[in-house]
Amino acid sequence: MIEFLLDNIVLVAVILFSGAFLLEPVVRKRTMGPSLSNEEAIDYINKKNAFVLDVRATKEFKRGAIAGAKSIPIEGFEGRINEVPKDRPVIVVDTVTTASQKAAKILRAQGYKDVFVLEGGIKGWVDAKLPFTR
Repeated sequence: MIEFLLDNIVLVAVILFSGAFLLEPVVRKRTMGPSLSNEEAIDYINKKNAFVLDVRATKEFKRGAIAGAKSIPIEGFEGRINEVPKDRPVIVVDTVTTASQKAAKILRAQGYKDVFVLEGGIKGWVDAKLPFTR
C-alpha cells in the first residue's frame, strides 16, 4: 500500500486536493451558518418581510445601504440586540461577511431562529447592481 502511494504521489495529491475542494462549501456552511444568495435575499425581503441588519460602521452605512436596512454596527451590537425583531427572518450584512457572521452567531445564541448571512455582503450586492440607496 505504501509503495503504491509513493509510486503515485501526484495522483494521491490530486485526489486529496479534489476532496478538500469539494468539502469546502459544506465546512464553510457549518461554521458560518445559513446564508442567502442575493436572489434568495430579495425573495425573503419581498415575500417574508425579512429584517435587513447592516452591521457595518455607521460611516460606511451612511455612504450607502440596502433599501430598508437597519444600521446596528458590530461594535456595541450586543447592547442593541433588542432592536432586532425575533418574529421576522433576519438577513445580516456587512462589507463582505466577517462581521455579519459574528452578529449572526450572537443572534442565534440569543434564540433568534431565522438568521442568515448575505453571501458576498454589500460588495456582492453592489457588484450585482441591486437596489442600493446612497
